[in-house]
Amino acid sequence: MQHACMSVGITIATAYDTLGESGLTHLLNEPSCVGVFTNAELLPVVLRVLPNTPTVKVVIYDGKPPADVVEKVRTAIPEREIQVLSQDELRDLGKGKPEHEDRRPKAEDVACIMYTSGTTGAPKGVVLSQANLIAAVGAIQSLMGHIFAPEQDTFLAFLPLAHILEYVVELAMGYVGLQIGYGRIRTLTDASVRNCQGDLKECKPTIMIGVPQIWETIRKGILNNVNKMTPLKKSVFRGSMSIKKANVPILSNIVDSVVFSQVKAQTGGRLRYVLNGGAALSIETQQFLSTALVTVLQGETSPGSSTEICSPGPRFRLWSDRVLRVSISLTAIQP
Repeated sequence: MQHACMSVGITIATAYDTLGESGLTHLLNEPSCVGVFTNAELLPVVLRVLPNTPTVKVVIYDGKPPADVVEKVRTAIPEREIQVLSQDELRDLGKGKPEHEDRRPKAEDVACIMYTSGTTGAPKGVVLSQANLIAAVGAIQSLMGHIFAPEQDTFLAFLPLAHILEYVVELAMGYVGLQIGYGRIRTLTDASVRNCQGDLKECKPTIMIGVPQIWETIRKGILNNVNKMTPLKKSVFRGSMSIKKANVPILSNIVDSVVFSQVKAQTGGRLRYVLNGGAALSIETQQFLSTALVTVLQGETSPGSSTEICSPGPRFRLWSDRVLRVSISLTAIQP
């Protein structure tokens, strides 16, 4: 949907599904949104805010909601006709239609109004132009393009697309040609699902991005399993960590294949890099995961910059042979 909108110059505004009705009402009204795209299970929320969002005329959804909900949305405001379409119905309407060459966006056109989670007052909209997003994608390609291998890499996306970190990275993954698998935070591991594998084992990603909370949780999970081991196995694990940190020739490869292979299997066994963003990850956790699991890269924001960011410039620091911290100077795009 966002690719389609951007290709014909339609500005999109993002919304977290955790904002609640008041937050959603605010961000639909502030930029005078005409249309809404949502999931079927969230249509009841849209129904409740429609009386207070006078500019909304079109509602598009994916999934299969109850028929009565669709009809209720369609007739919610008697004096205002609201068109309700499934994504498939929208696609059928577009088949055979000519391309709108005259609507191709320009660099200075507004592509996205990225709303924050609204932790202090109403959600704040950050205005990003087409050029802002292109610059961010170009910077990722310039800084990290050499680590991507489109023929063999798979990227697992699970963060909200309404977050600028996930949004820009997914644009970049599409640009360089990586396969993308979509999961959810709640279904990442086998412990979170029933009668099937978690997203990590099912997708077997080679590249992931996340925020500190994700990596801290993974570290705690590994340590919890280690604490359940016998004293002998605990000693083997700790000794293996020391060997890997010291990068001891030959022995490092042995502990990787014998000891840490069991840890890596929990994430599908193919991870090459994970990237941290949104906030700083502790050096302790970064070093731990880079030793026991996979090389961890992370970006650092400049003081005072927001999470709605574009236009990074490179600055690198090497913390150890196994841990590379990618420090990026970021320019905040003001509302």
